[in-house]
Order: sequence, then structure tokens, then C-alpha cells
Amino acid sequence: MTSYWQDFPGIPEALERVSGIIRETSASENPIISQGLAGLFDGQGKLLRPGLLLITAGFGKIQDKHYTLAACLEMLHMATLIHDDVIDESPTRRGRPAVHAQYGNRNAVLMGDYLLSRCFLLASEYTSADNAVGLARVIATICGMEIEQNSDRFRTNISLRHYLRKIMGKSAALFALACHVGASEARASKALTAQLRRIGYNIGMAFQIIDDILDYAGDPGTVRKPLGNDLKDGLVTLPLICAIRGEGAFAPEDAGTLRGFFSADHFSVGDSGAIIGLVRNSGGLEAARAYAEKYTARAIREIAALPAGSPRDMLDRLTRLLLVRDA
Repeated sequence: MTSYWQDFPGIPEALERVSGIIRETSASENPIISQGLAGLFDGQGKLLRPGLLLITAGFGKIQDKHYTLAACLEMLHMATLIHDDVIDESPTRRGRPAVHAQYGNRNAVLMGDYLLSRCFLLASEYTSADNAVGLARVIATICGMEIEQNSDRFRTNISLRHYLRKIMGKSAALFALACHVGASEARASKALTAQLRRIGYNIGMAFQIIDDILDYAGDPGTVRKPLGNDLKDGLVTLPLICAIRGEGAFAPEDAGTLRGFFSADHFSVGDSGAIIGLVRNSGGLEAARAYAEKYTARAIREIAALPAGSPRDMLDRLTRLLLVRDA
């Protein structure tokens, strides 16, 4: 975490404080909960959502409660990841055994629920009623998108619009909420808060698209999950959608081969290796990256119109950094 934020003045120290709040708030006398959650908050994550909240708080008057609310968002994020891993049957998380792989599905689900309960407790104590409602709505949206994603597994007729709506609910909504809460709780103007919320949305959309590209092209040691992990779970993401739509530069023989995999309504796990190769050869990755660049450009345009100062500079630097990340 610290190395990732080393070029952002004051943020590493602020996030260390956030991490301390997370450890304190998520502590439990139950040894299963205590041991199961310990590895999740060990400083290996980027803490992007807390970082965004703290940066956007700089557009107003930052207060002690911002650190607690940043911790609240990261706990929410980690709760969703625990539940994701159970649903997807993912054996690892950040290169380590997933919680459910160590403690079983039942305990993992309950640990995720425990984090959600602590998150709501913090929100009720430290944020406005409107922002607490916003948090609840985001959780409901994430749950709805998870159900849709599970229903969509191994389907080949996922539209671009459906994909974009899904990543809005699963990823971008939480980025937007982080920016909104940071600014509104710092008493920034309504117009500025809305502008920052839009920036968070666009950053979140680009972030998830890059995540989906890395599933096809990332280094497993850097990404800390096997190549094609999402595809093997039956998730049809933007690189594959772009390839199916013909947005890449297919060689004619590759186009026919890919169409063969999708002549039925579903594909199988056994097809995933061949599909990855075809998508990479088709230009599907480059086509998907163009969408990430589009959302990044939107965010950068909005950022350029923000009041000058360190928060604007850090937000611009972070947005550009996330577009070229390799993990």
C-alpha cells in the first residue's frame, strides 16, 4: 500500500491511520473471525477507495471522521470480495488462500456479513443520514449485480450495454460513493460534490475494464491470480465481448474458430484456454483498452475543471496511474 501511494503527499500516513481503524473495528473475540480477517488487512491492498475518499475530502475541510469513513468503505469492499470468492469458488485472494478455502463457505459468508455489520455501525455514527442511505443503496446494487453475474455465467450473448451496466453496479458505484462521501462530509459545495462523484464513476469504470483486460494479459505473479481466472469462472467480460463484436482486427481463420465456440448459447471451462488465445490475437484487448481510455479521458477532463491545488493534482496523477497499472 505505502509504495503504491509514495508519490501522493500525506496519503500513505493517512492510510496507515485508516488501516489501524479497520483492524480495531473488525477485531473480534471469536478466534475464527479474528484469524480469518487478519490476512485481509495486512497492508497488501491498494486501498484505492479510502484513498479517493481522503483525496476528495481535500476539496473541503477534512475531519477526523473522514478516516473512519474511509475505513468503512474498505471494509465494505472486502466484505464483497469474501462473498465473491465464495460464489466464484476462487481458491486464492491476492496470492493467498481465500477465506472460504481456509474456513469453509459458511464461516466465510458470516465473516463477510460481520464486516458489513461493522461497516453499517461506523456509517451510522460518523456520516450523514443521506450518505448512510447512499451506502445502503450501493450495497443493494452490488448484491443485485452479483446475482446477475452468477446468472450470466458461461453465456455468450452478453451485450456491451449489459456488461457496462454490470460493472457500474459492481465497481464504479463504490468509487463514485467514495468521492461523494469524501467531498460532501468535507462540506464541499453540491456542484463540486456532484462533479467529484462523476469523476469517481469514470475512474471506477476504467479501473474495472483494466481489471478485466489483466485477466487475459496480466502476469499471474503480479496480478496474484491465474491467467484466465474470470473466464474459467464463466465471466464474459469486455475483451471477449469486443472480440465477438468484431471490434478487434481478426485474422479470418481466427474469426471462424471463435465463432465455433459460440455457436451454442454457452461455452465450457475446457474452452477457456483457446478462447484466451483467440481474444489476444484478435485485437480484443486493444479494443477493450480503448473503452478504458475513454472513461479515463472523461475523468481527466472533469479533473482539469476542479479548483487548482494538491487534491486536484493527486486525483489527476491517480487517474493516469490506474490506466497503465499491471496489477
